[in-house]
Amino acid sequence: MKILILTGAFGMGHYSAAQAIKEEILLDEPYANIEIIDVVDYIFPKISKIIYRVFNFVVSKFLLMYNYFNIIASRNPSTPIKALVAKKIDILLNDKNIDMIISTFPICSQYVSAYKKIKNKNIPLFTYITDIDVNEEWICENTDMYFVGSKQTKESLIKKGVGKEKIIVCGIPVKHDFKDQAITEIRKNNKEILIMGGGLGLIPQGDKILDYLSNIENINITFIAGKNKRLIKQIKESYPNINVLGYCDNVYDYMKKADLLITKSGGITLFEAIHSTTPLYVIRPFLCQEIGNAKFIQEHRIGKVIWTRGTDIYEDLTFLLENDILLDDMKKNIKNIRENLDNSSPLAYYNKSLNLCYYNVSNSYIKISGI
Repeated sequence: MKILILTGAFGMGHYSAAQAIKEEILLDEPYANIEIIDVVDYIFPKISKIIYRVFNFVVSKFLLMYNYFNIIASRNPSTPIKALVAKKIDILLNDKNIDMIISTFPICSQYVSAYKKIKNKNIPLFTYITDIDVNEEWICENTDMYFVGSKQTKESLIKKGVGKEKIIVCGIPVKHDFKDQAITEIRKNNKEILIMGGGLGLIPQGDKILDYLSNIENINITFIAGKNKRLIKQIKESYPNINVLGYCDNVYDYMKKADLLITKSGGITLFEAIHSTTPLYVIRPFLCQEIGNAKFIQEHRIGKVIWTRGTDIYEDLTFLLENDILLDDMKKNIKNIRENLDNSSPLAYYNKSLNLCYYNVSNSYIKISGI
């Protein structure tokens, strides 16, 4: 079986989800031929690096601008240069003889959906939504199955017109190492704190938090700063008692032994923490998608979210770290979420997706009966 996973490197989340899906399929079908392709790099090879540099710059320096354009795009989803992209996708699929396409980024789903309509193709398209909140960008008429993080996401899709038979609540994809049995819980004298700032290594008030935590006794701190080399150097020089790391492949080891994860509320990080049974602490989420994930954390009581500048974060952190009962309750709530996820491989839904595919008859798509 040949499977194509399309994604985009806007942040680490979408690409990380693609890698996790590939890993999950190979555990179920070791001989599957799976390729991950960055759709931006494939369609715009000459300018893809510029596109990503601009994105990273805007996200790190102009959050208001990013949110504004994100809201506009979500309200008015469009698929520019459809004909050109459809031609490129056609070349890609014909060259590789693909059986199924999986998307972890909305524009990938939009382009493949447009391609299916323009070329009258019924190749199955699976879309994995990588945040709890879902907007119109993710919804495409020729997506055959949606894989989502929560029941709330499913309900939102249904309200937007997606058939419930096409939606699977599986959680947001994470590497299988996070899903392995978590470290046996043994109450330790020292609390283990893990701080992660996403691929760019950024969290609000990061320096002040480190100043505060580094002076507390009976805690061990690990800071994973991603690819932010300047930040790594700064922390090593300023806080010699903090274990600081750059990008690493074994984040799961640190997350599973952590009593608390201080982080941004990205969709991948959220479900890495859920599978690791690690409570989260999120400070002033700002990006649109991160706000939705933070609300999920708060509503399900699996961590703490600080929404306003007036909160005394240091007093709040101290209270939480000293409150073993509250931390244990958060872990119980996390386990409840994890136990209600559908952990089936995407291949388990392949035949169902074939029955849900659309084909062209007299220039209109009709559903094949059988479900």
